[in-house]
Amino acid sequence: MNGLKRFLQLITCILLLMVVAINKEGRVFNRPVDELFKKEQKEQADEWVTADGTRVISTRTMGKGIFGYAGNTPVQISLKDGRIQKIELLQNSESPDFLASVLNSGLLTAWDGLTPAEAIARTVDATTGATLSSSAIIENVNHALRYATDTAPAGSASSFKWHDLRFWAVLVLVTGAMVLPLFYKNKRYRMVQLVLNVVVLGFWSGSFISLSLLVNFFSNGLNIWLSVIPVLLLITAFIYPLFGKKNHYCTWVCPMGSCQELLGKTNFYKLKLTQKQLKYLDYFREGLWFLIMGVMWAGIGFEVLDYELFTAFLFTSASVPIIIGAVIFALLSCVVQRPYCRFVCPTGSLLKFTQQTK
Repeated sequence: MNGLKRFLQLITCILLLMVVAINKEGRVFNRPVDELFKKEQKEQADEWVTADGTRVISTRTMGKGIFGYAGNTPVQISLKDGRIQKIELLQNSESPDFLASVLNSGLLTAWDGLTPAEAIARTVDATTGATLSSSAIIENVNHALRYATDTAPAGSASSFKWHDLRFWAVLVLVTGAMVLPLFYKNKRYRMVQLVLNVVVLGFWSGSFISLSLLVNFFSNGLNIWLSVIPVLLLITAFIYPLFGKKNHYCTWVCPMGSCQELLGKTNFYKLKLTQKQLKYLDYFREGLWFLIMGVMWAGIGFEVLDYELFTAFLFTSASVPIIIGAVIFALLSCVVQRPYCRFVCPTGSLLKFTQQTK
């Protein structure tokens, strides 16, 4: 019965997030709501030629299955005399802070002056601090370039970099966190895992689950080449509890939880909270989650998705309030066990709801 109840709660949460995705983007799994029952048509790239002979290619439709941290990241490429004149980022749902870090990095000028063939051959790295978003922009550019050279149709295989060291490091770490704790219990190993979670999943790659990521998935669907790691994280967070492994993601994978636990080990003094205080703090966490979901269900307040503290790991693109909040909870974690996880985290509240059996 407990397994069935968890399954039904998971379905309920999925439906809740689908409603938020529809309210935010007007689509679910990359299909506009008003077209869900229409006959599917083959998507093609938008293309036109300007009066001065410039060929313009847009990935607004061709790249609908490619998304960054908060949604699609379409681009527009202008080609003159067979060479790239400029690449522009079209309207998208990314937060201003993330976009600013991408644009300031010079990513969109990395291909200027090249022919499409030369541009495809060039290796362009994702922007540190906005990895998921900049990777999606790079993927959009590559799709448009392949279209321009007629070497691959729209929606063809991804230009995923199998030699990407960061991808393999994160893949090995996440896979290990998913499997090893099921069979191997050791305090020293756990300490190593916590440190690697903070350094690799947090600061180096920005790999974590958040409400923004979840809503993005329901709005835009999945591009498996760009989402291998997030899919593994989702399995750990939502599928493991169905088989009795509650809180596995929060305990063994989440970089925010790992950071708080490590900081908590630096101080032997712990502030003792009474049962009454814990009860009220739990009420606050639940109330905050229902408030956030309520305003998004009403079709407003989607900006709250950008204010979970996870993005503090991407400190070069995180907003000042996020960094300040992260520092405050980091200091609190020295005297209170995992304060953000236990009393605030909206994503954690969602996971707890799917795991309750009482």
